[in-house]
Amino acid sequence: MSPDTRGAPDQLTLIRGARVYDRTLDVHRPTVRDVIVEGNRIASVSAPDELMDRKARIIDDIARKRPDVRIIEGNDKLLIPGLVNAHYHSYDVLAKGRFEDIPFDVWALHSQPAYWGKRSKAELRTRTLLGAMECLRHGITTIQDMNSLVPQDEETLDIILSAYAEIGVRVVFSIAVRDIAALDIEPFMPPNVPTEVSAIVSGKPGDAKADLAFVEAQIKRLDPLPPRLHWALSPSGPQRCSTVLLEGIAELSGRYKLPVFTHVYETRAQLAKARSHYSDHGGSLVRYMAELGLLTERTTLAHSIYVTVEEIDEIAKVGAGVVHNPLANLKLKNGVAPLLHFKRAGIKLALGCDNCSCSDCQNLFQSMKLFTLLAAGMDTEPSGVLAQDAIDAATVGGARAVGLAGMVGEIRPGMVADLVLIDLTDLAYLPFNSAARQLVFSETGRGVHTVMVDGQVVLVDGRLTKIDESTFRRELGEIMEAVDRDYEQLAAKQKPAIPYLLQANKNLKQAKLGLSRLVCEELE
Repeated sequence: MSPDTRGAPDQLTLIRGARVYDRTLDVHRPTVRDVIVEGNRIASVSAPDELMDRKARIIDDIARKRPDVRIIEGNDKLLIPGLVNAHYHSYDVLAKGRFEDIPFDVWALHSQPAYWGKRSKAELRTRTLLGAMECLRHGITTIQDMNSLVPQDEETLDIILSAYAEIGVRVVFSIAVRDIAALDIEPFMPPNVPTEVSAIVSGKPGDAKADLAFVEAQIKRLDPLPPRLHWALSPSGPQRCSTVLLEGIAELSGRYKLPVFTHVYETRAQLAKARSHYSDHGGSLVRYMAELGLLTERTTLAHSIYVTVEEIDEIAKVGAGVVHNPLANLKLKNGVAPLLHFKRAGIKLALGCDNCSCSDCQNLFQSMKLFTLLAAGMDTEPSGVLAQDAIDAATVGGARAVGLAGMVGEIRPGMVADLVLIDLTDLAYLPFNSAARQLVFSETGRGVHTVMVDGQVVLVDGRLTKIDESTFRRELGEIMEAVDRDYEQLAAKQKPAIPYLLQANKNLKQAKLGLSRLVCEELE
């Protein structure tokens, strides 16, 4: 029976006969269960022969064609918690497929919103919808959008948040702020850089107090937030922010109890900057953050590739977490995060897909697969990093990171109904040997059949329910005419800086920093 897609507060839903993934039980052969959802909450998870009177009443209500009652058939399906994309930027969704084989700072020169400037209202809405649509298609029900608003104004913010409300996805939104504009690799630029190139690489400094005031004003203005929207805070990176800005974010996080997301040690240039600019803090960005009160149990560090064992221990000690982004880490030539060290230290791990311009998809199945395979490539002995660990990172780990632990990430009574039905008749599950392993190693997203967010069905049989996709494609085509034209102009403007950035990248490569995170060093 095709489910009704309405999600009224009094909607009653019976998901009948699905295998229900429970991380505390058999993750390979999940048991068949019935799940009852009342409004937006899971009311019960029971065996087919339990709660028979309740289920009989639901079936009777269906027969009487009550519009507020529905049954979703789960036969030959696996029910999993909605996935949590714990690190994402929606501002460059329209740059999907534009780049390859370029180092981080050359990519940044063409993808960061400050270089693009103000965009049209239609483009803001369309790019936000497109990223969310892809997430839902791949079973992602919660997104952490670290968004650099350009311009930083209420109209821009409201257009983006309205698009998220329109599509029905859950979003933990943060306004990314920085007041040190220079690219991280700037100290390695060669001498005698032309003035116009220096201006591109250095950027314009920001205003910490203005940023803090804007962020807090939005938290107060949009209180309470609409359903499915939540706040977080995001200094772009400790090396990109003044002490005033970082201390201000720490104070806001403590006062409003909001999670903090920031880029830390994403690149070798950031490691070099830590060694040279933060000597008063032992050359450590992690220690610097700790001394400013910004490293807490509410903090999640994005990437953390060039982190040391001592810093890992400090992260674990305070209960902070790491969101791993293997797709972007590899594509932008940054290397591989020390996953085995994270695992052994007990670091709280989440997973993200990062920018569309450096991962080219919002697909946590790809991230989960790389999570396990990269760990396997680090040691010839068993690593202890299993498929179920990757699923944990994409569900309960992500929920912890975004401040929604106990609300999303598991299928338990009382939790919000953010749920995904996977089609077990798909070839990825034939033969069916292990739900956990085949989700991670075989699934591509093709098996995602039904997606529910906050008790509302937003995708059925791979089709989105809240948007006309054919109309959307036409609108996107029109918008891309301007985007393509503007990209050509941007690329021409930035082109003079590329040789200098490539030379800076070579200079950085020669720096003796004591850490290497590349997949395979060049042979002697």
